[in-house]
Amino acid sequence: MRAERLISLLMALQRSGRQTAGELANRLDVSMRTIFRDIDALSAMGVPVYSEPGRGGGIRLIEGYTSDLTGLSSGEAEALALIASPASIGTSELATPTRTALDKLAAAVPSMHQLRAQHARGRMLFDTKAWFRASVASPFLDEIRACVWNDECLDIVYQRGDGTLAEYEVQPYALVVKVDTWYLVGQRRKPGQSKPELRVYRLSRMQSLKRTARTFQRDPDFDLHKFWHGWCERFEKNPPHNFSVDIVLSTRGRKHLLETYGNWFRARLEPLGDKPGKKAVTLDFDHEDAAMRVLFQLGDDVDIVKPRALRRRLGALAARVLVATK
Repeated sequence: MRAERLISLLMALQRSGRQTAGELANRLDVSMRTIFRDIDALSAMGVPVYSEPGRGGGIRLIEGYTSDLTGLSSGEAEALALIASPASIGTSELATPTRTALDKLAAAVPSMHQLRAQHARGRMLFDTKAWFRASVASPFLDEIRACVWNDECLDIVYQRGDGTLAEYEVQPYALVVKVDTWYLVGQRRKPGQSKPELRVYRLSRMQSLKRTARTFQRDPDFDLHKFWHGWCERFEKNPPHNFSVDIVLSTRGRKHLLETYGNWFRARLEPLGDKPGKKAVTLDFDHEDAAMRVLFQLGDDVDIVKPRALRRRLGALAARVLVATK
């Protein structure tokens, strides 16, 4: 849109001072002819912009002039409004400063854009809290954030997927919140390893935490967004599994698992196809209790082949439910 291009042109001149028409055209990806038309339009709007001919000349604003624009387009102002009241900032030390900063940014937006922002805020809301359960938080969140900010090592006791506890010294690189669950991206060195490896820790599994006052040197090439997207992709393709179960599953059971758990079982279930009938399949779980919770929901849509111990546990649970509901 031309209005947004005019704003971009004005902000470019404010940031960089004198520029040639060719430089501005390259920056905004338009022709030089368009730049000259836009300069005329800015001048007609009262912006003190002028051209200096000859060698060393160019287009510039009168010295000392600054606009009251923040550089935000109307669309960007709407986006700002949508995050200005986040459902869960998570860490109490950041909650108030974050809201204050966003409010200040919103207040700096030109009045025309503020109307667009209010319009958007009344029509869209991002709620990151999951249904029917409290947010998965951590009593250590503020301490971890401080260590991430200060490049300070942490000693943690962590509950692994199989339920066992392990002690780690972690170099905390970043915090990530996915939906309503917090994760720590950290580096740790295993015995015998010459180079530490980056791992992801779920904060709700941390049993204890101790700050060490020891600092570490971050890898200057670490890219949080690149690492996280790559890790998520690998996790969905190869979710952790410590407990495998051989089952025979009905069509309705397959549909329920795909709709409820999505990518967790997709690689195993989709090859079974949509043809009605019971199909044999092996599913992988983080631990036995997780298998109990998932498979019990399926009722008679699943038949557990092995392990037999799990089959007996589910049978005993079903018997207790039957007695309790008589």
